[in-house]
Amino acid sequence: MPEKKAALTSVWSIVSAAVLASLFAPAIFASSVPFSAPNPGPGMVAIQGDWQFHLGDDLRWSSPDFDDSAWEQLSADTTWGAQTHPGYTGFAWYRKQIQITGRQTPLALLIPPVGDAYEVFWNGRKIGEFGKVPPHAWWWNSPRGVVYPLGTAPLQGVLALRVWEAPLMAADSNELGGFLAAPLVGSAAVLTTRMRFNQMIREDLMIPRFMLTGALFITGLVALLLFLRERRDFLYLWVAVFLIANCLYCVEGLNPVYFGLRAFPAECIAATVDTMQDISLWLLLLTLFGLDRQKTWRRWTIALAAAYLGATAIELPVKALWEHAGPAMQAGNMITGAIRTFTPVYLLFIVGFALLRRPPRALLPLALAATVYGSYNLISSAFSVGIRFTHLVFPYYLNPGFPLGPYEFGVPAILNTLFFLVLLFTVARHQAVERRRQVHIETEIKSAREVQHVLIPADVPAIPGFSIASIYKPASEVGGDFYQVIPLPDDTGEDGALIVLGDVSGKGLKAAMTVSLIVGTLRTLAEFTSDPAEILTALNRRLLGRTQTGFTTCIAIHMDATGKMEIANAGHLSPFCAGREIELQASLPLGLSGDEIYESVTVYLEPDETVTLYTDGVLEARNPKGELYGFERLSSLMEAQPTVQQIVDAACSFGQEDDITALIVKRVAESERYIGKLELVAQIAGR
Repeated sequence: MPEKKAALTSVWSIVSAAVLASLFAPAIFASSVPFSAPNPGPGMVAIQGDWQFHLGDDLRWSSPDFDDSAWEQLSADTTWGAQTHPGYTGFAWYRKQIQITGRQTPLALLIPPVGDAYEVFWNGRKIGEFGKVPPHAWWWNSPRGVVYPLGTAPLQGVLALRVWEAPLMAADSNELGGFLAAPLVGSAAVLTTRMRFNQMIREDLMIPRFMLTGALFITGLVALLLFLRERRDFLYLWVAVFLIANCLYCVEGLNPVYFGLRAFPAECIAATVDTMQDISLWLLLLTLFGLDRQKTWRRWTIALAAAYLGATAIELPVKALWEHAGPAMQAGNMITGAIRTFTPVYLLFIVGFALLRRPPRALLPLALAATVYGSYNLISSAFSVGIRFTHLVFPYYLNPGFPLGPYEFGVPAILNTLFFLVLLFTVARHQAVERRRQVHIETEIKSAREVQHVLIPADVPAIPGFSIASIYKPASEVGGDFYQVIPLPDDTGEDGALIVLGDVSGKGLKAAMTVSLIVGTLRTLAEFTSDPAEILTALNRRLLGRTQTGFTTCIAIHMDATGKMEIANAGHLSPFCAGREIELQASLPLGLSGDEIYESVTVYLEPDETVTLYTDGVLEARNPKGELYGFERLSSLMEAQPTVQQIVDAACSFGQEDDITALIVKRVAESERYIGKLELVAQIAGR
């Protein structure tokens, strides 16, 4: 009986120990069950099962001798934020016992993407890292894993990961941090091939996006070249910036290009691209709808662009220091993010106002496309603002996928493509209309130039006793300078001439039309009077109210065969006689005041002396340093009594900015008056 009792006692003790062991086994041996697998050889195997997990940081946790039995267990198939620690940022550790049995072959470890930076330890020895943990942290914007060598099988030990998750931004989900997928063990070559194969699959699925990127880049480059050729047409510039920005946006999805960047440079690129996209799209639509010519819209655009750029300028330095982000920086990030998200609603105001003005039908498809494009982007961006606080997720039904063979196209890709095509069609049509209008204007200018050639004499009429030479060189296709040489019989019955030279304010077609009015009126007046003062007075009356705040400077000279010159001046530059400036009474230009009275001054021109008339294009020639030709240089030039060609060449070589006209009248000596052919020169210089 004692022996039986002792045996029963012993059995009871064993059973009690077994029961206790079964009760406390999860706590005592939680980490004692390793991941065990045979050597995969030329293959790989996923490290299955839960990992020991603990928040905080202590480098002693990398040691294989450390007791992690009190740690919690988490799956490596998803992040810690999606399991038991939503919103946690900072350090955390993963540990797992590994046993690989079998033949001796080199093995490696593939760590899939882990957020955000980590260090990996094998049996207490650091074998690699991804990014850099604090202090001085940085992390990569990459979905690719990294392969680390483990050694030769058989292997037994503890794999530990020291993981650091950066502070969450306003647009980050709380479900971040740590593993995204379980690590793999196997042949280094096979693991590298698998990683590259996965990347190749991702890149293959990006082929449509890559094609769109190329189309955007080429079209944007063409638009930029067109702007460089026609720099006054800013529509080309806005199209170029918008398309190139969209190209850069598409590049974000091309792994080899974009995902090799660290997080902060990637954030800088993304912010810059968003800013370029939105502001250039505003300017593009304002230009197409004709709102860019209104001050109110220009002011609003400048103000909102300044707010947008200001938010970006604040946000980027904050992100550069994001490792140390506290509540204040995170709140600031949310504010700047909200500004950058909701400022683009300005696009809808532009389109809405343009529709109220009933734009041409050709712009309606663009208005509709811009409305849908802008509304969708605004809604999707609004969901991302403060998502970690609001927990609002963009509804899946608003972004369904549409399969096409091996590819799947989401709503954003479809909207971007449609908007791109509608935009190109609208801009191309707009430019075709503008080109037709430009051709029409060029035709009109050509006609005006032909008329001006008729109005400005190509052949100076022969005036007995005088030699006349002139050159007219407009600054553009048509100019505002004019002169007329009209033969007149004087009171004694001998021949004389009325010479008129002037300059209409402004350039181009408007000035040329005013010249036509003046020349027609001048030739009519010359039939009734040869008095220069009377002619200028009559011209002044006819120009009042017809030049739209412009004016005309003019000088009129009546000269006869005796050398007598009657000169009347209306605000024009005084002529030079024999190299010296003739002093004339100051007076207002034509077309400014109906009360202005013009008077004549009499001057005698001796035989072989010259009188030189010119316009302010000579004085206002400007060199690359910004210096004007000026009176001092002109006086020195006139002292040498130059030819008209020398006067024009001097001004043009200095730097022509305005129309240039020079006219020289020389009184021929009595002995030369009837010898041979008179020197009669008139030129309209080419541009």
